[in-house]
Amino acid sequence: GGGGSANLGAAVQADWENRQFTGALALNVRKLFEFVLQFESTTRNKIAILNDKLTALERKLEFLEAQHSSVTAP
Repeated sequence: GGGGSANLGAAVQADWENRQFTGALALNVRKLFEFVLQFESTTRNKIAILNDKLTALERKLEFLEAQHSSVTAP
């Protein structure tokens, strides 16, 4: 009878370790997913800001080109 309880104890221990591993893995996957979402949000915001700055620079350049062409026009 003692061997059976030892096998059961080992099986319970192995099951517990598997559950701990699975739980830790799930937690790390969740953390990674949250990081990716935050990174995407931050990156999207920074790109939008850069896009606005680029648009403003393009408008300034067009204005300066128009001024230059009107000054140099014969």
